[in-house]
Amino acid sequence: MLTDAQRALRRTGVGASECAAALGLSPYQTRFELYQVKRGEAPAAPDNLAMRFGLAAEPFILSEFQRAHPDDLLVVAPDTMRRGRMFAHLDAWVPGSFNVQAKTARTRQGWGESGSPDIPQHYLLQVQHEMLLASVEVSFVPVLFGGADYDEFVIEADHELQELIEDGIAEFWRLVERGEPPEPVSLDDMLARFGGICRAGQARADTDVLRAVHELRAIRAQREQLDAAEAALKARLMGALREADTLVDATGHTLATWKATKPARRFDAAAFEAAHPELYREFLRTGEPGRQFRLKDDK
Repeated sequence: MLTDAQRALRRTGVGASECAAALGLSPYQTRFELYQVKRGEAPAAPDNLAMRFGLAAEPFILSEFQRAHPDDLLVVAPDTMRRGRMFAHLDAWVPGSFNVQAKTARTRQGWGESGSPDIPQHYLLQVQHEMLLASVEVSFVPVLFGGADYDEFVIEADHELQELIEDGIAEFWRLVERGEPPEPVSLDDMLARFGGICRAGQARADTDVLRAVHELRAIRAQREQLDAAEAALKARLMGALREADTLVDATGHTLATWKATKPARRFDAAAFEAAHPELYREFLRTGEPGRQFRLKDDK
């Protein structure tokens, strides 16, 4: 979990782990989401189990790397490195020689052969970011796959890419300083950027937007067909079950269940309002205004 000092540091620049998001190339966070965090307009993403496992596994991965490279004396967790609005916390390094970025991954999907530089793009950007700040020409990326399979990848410095990274982060930070949000790209981005703003007016759809309208209509029609097909198939299985709670095949393998559940308990707001109108009004809260999206053919 991040300390208060680390959270404060993140408000002053872009860390190596945030590099891909600042450039619009992260599979986990958009530029707009990162912009909101840096502006203090949205809370930082909470730590999750995968992140906590990665932190817990890091010392083990580094120990395995040291075992594979006994002649290199690793320095673990050096002080924060900064360059303009870029900063980095290296997992370990051999000063003046190379740095090490330990990773965990569930599978090898997106990773190349052992010893190759083929790693997922967002990790490559993080590593190049760190190499620029550490002034090294080589980075090792030891990875623990599935909690039991150790491997290493070797990345060489790409100075042209590093220059693009530095320029991209500088441009992103100018947006942060000026309060100019990056273009929203995801549904969550759109809701955060425009969900609370509504003015009378018309926006003209260009060719790409018209294509999106037609594709959305087609997807919704397919979903209605799939929902109907699913309901019909569920009805067939329920008809086979009748009063029984478990459906099995000829070998006794369970295929489906239809079991009784405990009755749900719900708060009857209407009855409470009728019985205690003053108390009900005391605890009544008005939510934030929102917008409802509908296609013209929506019912």
